[in-house]
Amino acid sequence: MNRIYASIQFKPKIWGLYFTSLFSILGGFLVLMMTLSFLLNMFAAITLSILISGLIYFYFYYRDNRDEIEYSARMSGALKMRITSYMMSQQSFRIKDQ
Repeated sequence: MNRIYASIQFKPKIWGLYFTSLFSILGGFLVLMMTLSFLLNMFAAITLSILISGLIYFYFYYRDNRDEIEYSARMSGALKMRITSYMMSQQSFRIKDQ
């Protein structure tokens, strides 16, 4: 019987983001809002903080929902093919008489 080995990696998501991404955006939003409230009036600080955090949210949403295997294969491209062809060319086998 053949065994099936699978690498099961579960990273919980909320609102389409991993927890680390979501909480870093929310924390950054609070820090940005507090910093901008000292420089601008409160309405402008909240508006600007929401816009910047929204842009960062959509970037993380794109990054967290892409296929990592396809992305890493595309990024490695020719290097991966060259390494594979080199490794295959170094293999050899022997035929023994019994």
